[in-house]
Amino acid sequence: MEPTPFAKTRDNKDTESFPSSSNHLALPQLLPPRGRFRRYFAYRFFGVYQRLFLAVLLINVFYAHHIVTMKRRSKYSPLLVDITTAVSANMLVAILIRQDYILNSLFWLCWSAPPTTPLWIRISLARVYEFGGLHSSTTLCSALWFCFLFAILTVEFMTFRIADPLIILCAFFILAILWLMIITACPLFRSRKHNVFENIHRYGGWTILGLFWILLHLFTRALTHQAGPQSPGAVLTELPAFWLLLACCFHVVLPWVRFRRLWIQPERLGVGVHAVRLHLNEKIENCVVYRISDSPLTEWHSFACIPNHYGEGGSLIVSNAGDWTRRTINRPEKVYYTRGIPTVGVLCMAQIFRKVVIVTTGSGIGPCLGAMMNIPSTKCRVLWSASSPKRTFGNEIWDKVQDVDSQAVVIDTHIQGHKDLVAMAYALYTEEEAEAIFCVSNKKLTRSMVYELESRGIPTFGPIWDS
Repeated sequence: MEPTPFAKTRDNKDTESFPSSSNHLALPQLLPPRGRFRRYFAYRFFGVYQRLFLAVLLINVFYAHHIVTMKRRSKYSPLLVDITTAVSANMLVAILIRQDYILNSLFWLCWSAPPTTPLWIRISLARVYEFGGLHSSTTLCSALWFCFLFAILTVEFMTFRIADPLIILCAFFILAILWLMIITACPLFRSRKHNVFENIHRYGGWTILGLFWILLHLFTRALTHQAGPQSPGAVLTELPAFWLLLACCFHVVLPWVRFRRLWIQPERLGVGVHAVRLHLNEKIENCVVYRISDSPLTEWHSFACIPNHYGEGGSLIVSNAGDWTRRTINRPEKVYYTRGIPTVGVLCMAQIFRKVVIVTTGSGIGPCLGAMMNIPSTKCRVLWSASSPKRTFGNEIWDKVQDVDSQAVVIDTHIQGHKDLVAMAYALYTEEEAEAIFCVSNKKLTRSMVYELESRGIPTFGPIWDS
């Protein structure tokens, strides 16, 4: 395949920089000094993500206590029905919370809060992006419920109450795949082997749904033989798990219904293998993220888009961050694929604040521009650190940054070196009397900034890398 021709690269000879309106201040202690352990404990164990996780876990524990202690005529049959219901209900919630239209609806509800809403409420609403706590907790609860189900089925089989070994075999494979998905989703493995994690999640999830259908069929057949056709669970369509599993399959297929091609016009940014800007030819909404792929069955990558102000179309910036991005920069395809509908992300919540500080590094300016250019009611102060930013990202990106914030603080790391962005972000925050800070950067800097500022009482938001 011939390489896709690049759009004409703009002249980037001008090396002017934006004025900096903040001094290099040391980060002060805004609150009484707290011990390192106490700050870490409060941030790591009482965040929104962790509270959602704990809430789901407690609901499942309460339900488990209820179904185990309730009086029954039959010892196992209704209990097995209730357990399959719990497994499939948790699976459905785990799938739904990753659905494009549900996420967009949640964000829309949160950013619809009027600016007169008390600040503490708006800060709480802005944390809607930590919904991943629901996904991880319901997935774990599904696995725990299935362990319970497998244990009972094994006892039933060992005591010859269930004669079909296929039930045990099917349940074993489901349980093994569930735990494999959970183990590979752990941050340490996921960050090192992301493609492996993604493929196990995709194909493992599809396999579990298929095996679950087989298990439900075998399960109802066994109950019919064991307790008669009138026993609870003997009719497949009367099982709550049947309808919950049907909903799971529908929502797994739904994003693929909008599987389509994206025609791309690449524009090389800078010199060498650093970044490329991909121009899209379809209408792009404000503050949205596209998932694109050149191999739809193996890997997908998410990028925030910069919509064009004139007509349809927009662009996204791909920077060198791995094998796939490096290949895309060197040899961009003419066509990429996308599925589902574009989703919104953490930066779209900046619009519920009157004044914010946006901190970003490198190509993170792309998603930041996609948000800042379309929230005129929010004043945005920009702190951008990059190597030779104008030479690397071009005049158009440079001019758009200046349009958003004519006093943007831009650090050329090639000339000035790396600065203490946490201290500089705080300086801008206090100088402008801003209401919040948003950070879009690499994982290390984002987590460091959110932790250092949040633990001192400053509302700070940034991606959490939970998917």
